[in-house]
Amino acid sequence: MFTYGVFFCLFSLIVHIVPHASDMGLPQVTAAGVLSTIGGVSMIGRFVMGAANDKIGGKRSLISCFIVLLCGLVWFQFACEAWMPFFFAVICGFAHGGFFTVVCPTMAELFGTRSHGVLFGIVLFSGTIGGAAGPLLAGSTFDVTGSYQMVFLILAVLAVVGLVLIILLRPQRGAAAVR
Repeated sequence: MFTYGVFFCLFSLIVHIVPHASDMGLPQVTAAGVLSTIGGVSMIGRFVMGAANDKIGGKRSLISCFIVLLCGLVWFQFACEAWMPFFFAVICGFAHGGFFTVVCPTMAELFGTRSHGVLFGIVLFSGTIGGAAGPLLAGSTFDVTGSYQMVFLILAVLAVVGLVLIILLRPQRGAAAVR
């Protein structure tokens, strides 16, 4: 279920970061550069968090990704200068890449591999629902409020919920405990 919130946040950011950066006064081309920064740094996050997953385990890696994402979302509430969306994009991109890298091995770590395919399908299905709903609800919230501030606050709350869910998650009996 945590993937619902992760995909909700990440896809909302990807869809709405360019309009938000434009609303902050960045030219369209520069605002599109913020989105490109998320994508570029995402690759770094995949490598770094993949290595972290091997060293500290999946659960700790996911917790780290949630903390990074949450810090970025809270910090972005106060962004008011042209460089700030790029700094946010670095933070968000790192977490984005990390999440996509560590979800699959973490599931195997916590639940074993006997039903890994079915479980991974369920996790990605719920994530896809969140990824589809997030941008729509974020856009609707913007339409009602005329600002992205509430959107980013909602995303931060969802990141907190996801963090708590991961912290509370315990390995299943019989799962091959990696850490």
